[in-house]
Amino acid sequence: MRLHLRDSHAQTALFSTIVACIAGCARWGGEVLRDNHVAFNTSVAQAMDRQMLLNIVRLSRDEPTQWMTVSAINVNTSVGITPAGTATIPSNGLVSGTAGGAANFNYTPNITFVPRQGEQLANELMSPIPVTSIERMVSSSWPISWIVFLSCERVQEIDSFDVTSGYGIYATDPNFGRLMQLFDAMQKTQGISLSQMPVPFAWNRHPIVKKEVTLKRLMEAKRENASLIPREDGGFDFVSIEPAPVLTVYPGAETQPEGKELLKLLQVGHKSGNWRVVSLEHRMPGQYITVRTRSLQALLRLLSFGVDTARDAPPPPTDVDSPEELWKLMIENSGDNAVDLSQYVDAVFRVHRSTSEPAEAAVSVFYQGDCYWISSRDTTARRVFALVRDLFDLQVEAKSETSPVLTVPVGR
Repeated sequence: MRLHLRDSHAQTALFSTIVACIAGCARWGGEVLRDNHVAFNTSVAQAMDRQMLLNIVRLSRDEPTQWMTVSAINVNTSVGITPAGTATIPSNGLVSGTAGGAANFNYTPNITFVPRQGEQLANELMSPIPVTSIERMVSSSWPISWIVFLSCERVQEIDSFDVTSGYGIYATDPNFGRLMQLFDAMQKTQGISLSQMPVPFAWNRHPIVKKEVTLKRLMEAKRENASLIPREDGGFDFVSIEPAPVLTVYPGAETQPEGKELLKLLQVGHKSGNWRVVSLEHRMPGQYITVRTRSLQALLRLLSFGVDTARDAPPPPTDVDSPEELWKLMIENSGDNAVDLSQYVDAVFRVHRSTSEPAEAAVSVFYQGDCYWISSRDTTARRVFALVRDLFDLQVEAKSETSPVLTVPVGR
């Protein structure tokens, strides 16, 4: 619609039209928020995906990583008038539409990123992954074998492999590959689970003598939701019930061949039961399973072995294109026959490299003139990437920052 400012009546008409349009904009704000919150969410998710992929590419080149976080999302509106008196509305915004059938409005999102650095981020990236994070990932439906393979360097007395740049990846214990196979087999039949359960925990290292168990101390323990429990040696333990990651082998699973082998491999006896998962170097007596976990930075370094070193590189070996086939390879090529597994990482997690972004790219990022991308057809690679993204979000917390705030003008 074009309005020429020929007289005061036309000017008044134009002013009235713009006021009506702005009023329509206010009424329309609610619809913008309703219809476009998915678009805002998707934009932030894509930005975080690209950041993760970019840092994996950087690690493949032995370059330092850099992390950003979203601090705010503001949505601005704009309406303009040309000198000739024509009401013009920009049309390149995220959302466009009409108000009262008279004008179009432009909504432009501005996303604010803040660099993450310092001791807190370094600790989150380089400290061992907590066993609570492993349990949460399994509880959110990820396979136990995938989580253990990616995050653990040792389970009980079973070694997996170290991730060291320049030295390759060598798995010398064939029992680790077999452990992954058994986890898969038992989880498929619902014979095992890894979940958070309330378990008793004794806080005292030495027995509490009977004369120290006074009424005052009993009341203090009660206020802390704890108890003083008698021991067989005549002393007492200060015990509270705490949530903890627990590996459960359900009754009947121990009678299955895979269940028997799993219990034997973990050295926990031959009966079903619950074992608390703890972060320790070596196996300890009692109802415990000990694990030594790698850092999140080491996990990203592991994935960096899957980045193509040249454009349009040939496909990986077809006989190793799934985690299950990788478990088998680890069994066959362990011990004295150990081979560098880094050459097989791209069979499970591959990042392609090309001059342009293909249509099949699920996640892509341009870096130093090349496009790095994960194929939407590569189901395993997409799942591994999603798993690590979830683990990153679980591990890295912006404790000193507020959560991102989405601000959308909706009028009065």
